[in-house]
Amino acid sequence: MTWDACSFETSRLDVATWQPQRADLIAAVMSILTEATTSSLPAPWQGAYDEQRASAWIASRDAEGPTLLVVDRAAQQPVGLLILFEEGTPDARHVRLGYVLAEPAWGRGLATELVAGFVAWCRALPDIASITGGVEAGNAASARVLEKNGFRMVARAEGDRPATFALSLR
Repeated sequence: MTWDACSFETSRLDVATWQPQRADLIAAVMSILTEATTSSLPAPWQGAYDEQRASAWIASRDAEGPTLLVVDRAAQQPVGLLILFEEGTPDARHVRLGYVLAEPAWGRGLATELVAGFVAWCRALPDIASITGGVEAGNAASARVLEKNGFRMVARAEGDRPATFALSLR
């Protein structure tokens, strides 16, 4: 299975691996990655994005692993990104997820819906053993999103390290 096949729908969202040749991808990244939305992300990702920085960020994500574009189905507008990192063996894969939603999408339950959709997609695959996610100290909303989807904290945030939440699928 390749991550190219990773796509799913929820009641309000269409989620699929982004296409680097997509003409509006740079604009989508610039609209999603703002000072406010990146404040809880790793330090190198924080701040505003112009075309050059967005393009470099897209290239870096493509080199590291799959990134999925989250589209609000009703508005037909990109509203978020789901960033995946894979570890483990072919028989027992472990996926680390990160996500970011554009400010207009905040407070609407879309993050919870997004993570629930991804968990359901992963549960349908016999080789994905677990999913983990990191939450920076002070980002209680993100911690609640993971907890609502069955994740449990396995390591508290310490210093520059985020808290780790995990969900076993086996």
